[in-house]
Amino acid sequence: MEGGIIFALLALLAAFFVSSLGPSTQKDVIVAELRAGQYEQAHEALEEAIKQTPNDPALWTLNGFALSHLGQSREALASYDQALKLAPDYLPALEGAAQIEYQASDQRAVALLKKIVALNPRDETSHAMLGALAFRRGDCGTAVAEFRQSQSLITSNKSSLEEYGSCLVKLKQAGDAVAIFERLAELEPQNRRARYNLAVVQLLAKRYRDAVATLTPVVAQNPHDSDSLDLLAEAYEALLDTPHAVAALRQAIVSSPDVPRYYLDFADICMAHQSYQVGIDMLNAGLKRLPNAAPLYLARGILYVQVGDFTNSQKDFAKAEELDPHLEYGHALPGLADLQQNRLPEAERDIRSRLRKAPQDAFLWYLLGETLTREGAAAGSAEFREALQAARRAVQLKPNFPLAHDLLGRLYLEEGKTQEAILQSRLAFQQDPEDQTALYHLILALRKGGNREEVAQLAKRLAALREQARAKEAAEHRYALVEVNQ
Repeated sequence: MEGGIIFALLALLAAFFVSSLGPSTQKDVIVAELRAGQYEQAHEALEEAIKQTPNDPALWTLNGFALSHLGQSREALASYDQALKLAPDYLPALEGAAQIEYQASDQRAVALLKKIVALNPRDETSHAMLGALAFRRGDCGTAVAEFRQSQSLITSNKSSLEEYGSCLVKLKQAGDAVAIFERLAELEPQNRRARYNLAVVQLLAKRYRDAVATLTPVVAQNPHDSDSLDLLAEAYEALLDTPHAVAALRQAIVSSPDVPRYYLDFADICMAHQSYQVGIDMLNAGLKRLPNAAPLYLARGILYVQVGDFTNSQKDFAKAEELDPHLEYGHALPGLADLQQNRLPEAERDIRSRLRKAPQDAFLWYLLGETLTREGAAAGSAEFREALQAARRAVQLKPNFPLAHDLLGRLYLEEGKTQEAILQSRLAFQQDPEDQTALYHLILALRKGGNREEVAQLAKRLAALREQARAKEAAEHRYALVEVNQ
């Protein structure tokens, strides 16, 4: 991208130069020297010309161009600045100064580049530079807008494409990002990481078959590429092809037995298919190799809850908390186990105790609100107000928390605050569009608010979600993991 700017600038400079200087022999010599890369000789000739015509912006700009190629960036920028003092809209000087600032990763280039695109809105190079600078300051919205206006220029520029694709993903535009990562994979067909990144984006875009097609040749060439195997397993499971998902995960674990994530992903599949004991056995194998891996204890504790082994689940939760006090939801799971057993007084007591140790744990605040609600807190009571406050605290600590938003919506509905209930239930459903419970509560709140038209639309959506859930559940139950002794 930078080379293109230099070439375009030289051509532009020559055109402006020819129209602005005096004797043709002097013009010809300087242009010839610049084209031949004889920047020292050109600089000397330009100094003499500037003495004779100090108010000519073309001379100052050409001098900046020569100085920049002599490695004297500061002096070159000063020469461009002098040209812009004489002619603020002088395009060659704007481009030259922007080039130097951009190469130094200086955000001051933005003002210059914006002036260039104001003069020439179709200048793809300037748009690409603006996109790169926006990426560097973390402004993905601007970066995407600028890269979109320079796509033909950046189609072979790996750095720009990576920045463009990364921002699209951050903005949750994975569908648009797929084409960018496909192009990156085309540019480097032997680069395993490029194909892996493409598969990640395909998964985010829910293009699961494409992800399988992308990863299959990768793992065929390198059967011990555990990261790709793990990702391939995720794609297969999304397609409800559990046998292939399990096979890929087993291969990942065998190839890299000291990576906790692979055991956890295997446990997730076991949870989905209610094959709890198989998951426990795999986590047992993982813990033999990784006895200090807190996430493995946490996962095994959850599986123990599912098989009704609450003694071992409490031991695993305690061990996970001991190994990593900051493990997400680690503080909350003992209380969750009590809640699942409907041991509400024990759950409340345990949650309050843990909140004193971890007052910033959003999940604990949610569990306190849920527990108080299940204990029968009536609207208007002190217990109800505390449940409401706990739910509010949970969403304050973790705004993207659909369970807490749903609880808050239910409490507002019970309190008669219909509009607040609609807002919270809508947030819960927006954050988890497959949550039937959140959608049902939103329908109830809207119905109470008299919004019949939207209720009818959402009722159809709820019916579709239920059908999808039944189909998924049927597919999951068709395949149960069975441990085979070999």
